[in-house]
Amino acid sequence: MFSWSKQQSSSTSVPTSSAAGYRSQASAALIPRNVHLSSYLDHPVLKPSTRKVSADDTIYDTVFQTTNGFALIVRVYIPVDVTKAPQMSLHGVIASHSWLDIRMRVIGYAPISSDQSWGLSKLKLGDAVYAVIHHFQLQPPSISQFVDENLARLQQTLSGSTNKNDNATKSRPNHAATSSSNSALNNNGADHNHNNAQAQVIDENEAACNVDEEELSSLIPRVPSNFPEIDEMSLSELNDLVNNKAALDTFIDKISEVNTLKELKESIEMSNVDTATANLALEEKVESICSEVETLKQDLKSNMEKYRELDAQRVAMICPPEIHEVRQELTAAKKKAYNESEEFADDWVESGGSDVSEFVKKFMDTRVLYHTRAAKAERLGMSK
Repeated sequence: MFSWSKQQSSSTSVPTSSAAGYRSQASAALIPRNVHLSSYLDHPVLKPSTRKVSADDTIYDTVFQTTNGFALIVRVYIPVDVTKAPQMSLHGVIASHSWLDIRMRVIGYAPISSDQSWGLSKLKLGDAVYAVIHHFQLQPPSISQFVDENLARLQQTLSGSTNKNDNATKSRPNHAATSSSNSALNNNGADHNHNNAQAQVIDENEAACNVDEEELSSLIPRVPSNFPEIDEMSLSELNDLVNNKAALDTFIDKISEVNTLKELKESIEMSNVDTATANLALEEKVESICSEVETLKQDLKSNMEKYRELDAQRVAMICPPEIHEVRQELTAAKKKAYNESEEFADDWVESGGSDVSEFVKKFMDTRVLYHTRAAKAERLGMSK
């Protein structure tokens, strides 16, 4: 467990995402996965507060404490494919922050916003996780609810310690509190997180799904059952609050649940704008693809018609003919051979008949053809 104080943020020894990117400029275009893991698990600051929560080596939790005293958990999903960007989210809380979407997934850190950005950043995983945690530590999210029981109990413990040691906390890192936080999470929450790790794997396709009504309702803060500020007001102050719309609006704006709701609304609007912008950026490409698909559909239709015509011809060509049609053709061919032999004999007689052997050869060839066709026609007639 660790804590970063405001003093640490100004130290020149703290690596930032830009410094980490600069250091890794000389590294290979594709950083091996084991190098990413090593940079994360052996990071001098992250290592003491990081543990594996999945059966494999894809999901890890890192615990940290913000400057306003909250103990939070960043859950890191490390894809097996090194070309895919890692995914990070705040685990066990419902909060609002410009870097978070309504699923508590980190979307504001540019290097992990897309696979391409991750590849171009040349960052190692440890530096990326450090940059995200460092940002949340110095600019804490607005917490509306702790949904993890162990984290909620830990927060109560830290709140008590913070109240007792408020002055000491402001001047130096609260290492005692953070160490007890790590111990509490390891002892009380290890089994719980391990059982739920597989169910909370951040999948790229699942992250693109729409948020259902039930999930959205769980993100909306509950309406307070009472307002201590109103209970402490005098009658004149209450009358002024009721009759003065500006004062009433100011009072409402100070309610933390209202601010959380506004931040949630802005987060949803920004998400919608980003989605719409991304869709518009692809509009020309989609139209081009649709036009190409229409052209291919027309070509396919034309080719299918040609195919059907040629296939019909093929079937007609390879289909066995009817017996009676074959007999008719053989009969016609038989008569033709007979007539040719007779005409050849008549021509030979009229011309004086010079070469008998040549005449006999040609005449016999024609007569043999005639009798062959006649025999075939007769045999087909007997096969009915």
